[in-house]
Amino acid sequence: MSLAVADWLVGIFVMPFAVALHITGSWEFGWILCDIWISLDVCLCTASILSLCAISIDRYLAVTQPLTYSRKTRSKKLALYMILCVWLLALVITCPPILGWYDKDRHRDKKCGYNQNRGYVVFSGMGSFFIPLLVVLYVYAKISCVIARRHNNLEALNQQHNLGRHEMIKHTCSHHHHHHHQHKPNHDESDKSEKGSSESEENLKAHNNNNNHHVLERERRKSQASCSLSLQRGLRLADKCTRVSSLKRESKTAQTLSVVVGGFIACWLPFFIVYLANPFLPDGTISPLLSSSLTWLGWLNSAINPFIYAFYSPDFRLAFWRLTIKHCNKSKRSRAQRAHMNMLDSSCRMRKQNHVTYNLRHHS
Repeated sequence: MSLAVADWLVGIFVMPFAVALHITGSWEFGWILCDIWISLDVCLCTASILSLCAISIDRYLAVTQPLTYSRKTRSKKLALYMILCVWLLALVITCPPILGWYDKDRHRDKKCGYNQNRGYVVFSGMGSFFIPLLVVLYVYAKISCVIARRHNNLEALNQQHNLGRHEMIKHTCSHHHHHHHQHKPNHDESDKSEKGSSESEENLKAHNNNNNHHVLERERRKSQASCSLSLQRGLRLADKCTRVSSLKRESKTAQTLSVVVGGFIACWLPFFIVYLANPFLPDGTISPLLSSSLTWLGWLNSAINPFIYAFYSPDFRLAFWRLTIKHCNKSKRSRAQRAHMNMLDSSCRMRKQNHVTYNLRHHS
C-alpha cells in the first residue's frame, strides 16, 4: 500500500510539473512552489525506494521464519509501524534543505533543480538510494541462498526416500522367498506321514487347526505391517507435498523480488550516480538533456512497479479485477436491468392504456 501510494503521488504531483518545465524550458510557478515541488519529488521517490526495501525485509522474514513471523509479528500493527518508519525516514531526508542546508545559487535564471550542496547531496544520495540498495541486495542474496539450500535438502530427502523404498521392497521379496522354502519340507513330510503313518483323525484335525491358527496369525501380522507402512507412506507424502508447495511459493517470491530489484536498479542507479557526481564536477560537465533523461528514467520505476506486482501477485490482480472489470460488469448489468425494467414498465402502461380504450369503445 505504501509503495502504491508513493508511486501514485509521484504521477500526480511530480510528473505534471516536470512536463511543464520541459515544454517551457523555464520555471514559471515561483520559487516557493519550486521548493515544494522538489521536496515532494525527493520525499515521494525516497518513500517509494524505502517501501521496496521494507517489502524485501518482509519477504526475507517470511521465508526464513515462516512459522513465528506469520503467527506473531505479521499483523496490521507491524505493517503500520513499517509504513510509518518509511515515511518518517523519507521526511528526515527531505527536510534539511527547508532548514537551511542548501546551495546559495539555487534560485537563479528561472531554473528549478535539485539542491547542489555537496554535503546534502551525499547525505540524501546515501539515505535515499545507496544504503537501501545494499539492504535490498543483501536480503535478496539471503533469500536466494535459503531457497537453494531448501531445494537441495528436498532433493536429498527424495533420494533417501527412494533408496529406503527400494531396500524395503528387496527385504520383503527376500523374506517371502525364505518363507516359501522354509514351509516346503513341512509339506513333503505331511505327505509322507499321510501315506506311511496311521495317525488318528482327531490328531489330524488338531494339526490342521494348529496350521490354520498359524496362517491366520501370520496374515494378521502382515496386515498390521501393511497398515503401518501405508500410514508412514501417507505421512511422508503429506510432508513432501508441504515442502514442495512451500518451496514453490518461496521460488515465486524470489522471482518477483528479482524482477522488482532489477527494475529498481536499472531505473535509479544511473540517476543517483549522476546526482552524486554532479556537485563535484565543473559546471556544464553533465548536459541538461542527460540529467533530465535520467530523472525521467528514475520516475519510470514508479510507473512500472504496479505492472510488476500485477503480473506476479494474484492478490494484486484480484484487487485490480474487483476495482475495474468487476465494477464495469456490475455497471453493465445494472444498466441492462434498468433498461429491462423500463421496457416492462412501458409494456404494462401500454396494456393498461389499450384496456381502457377497449372498455370505452365497448361501453359506447
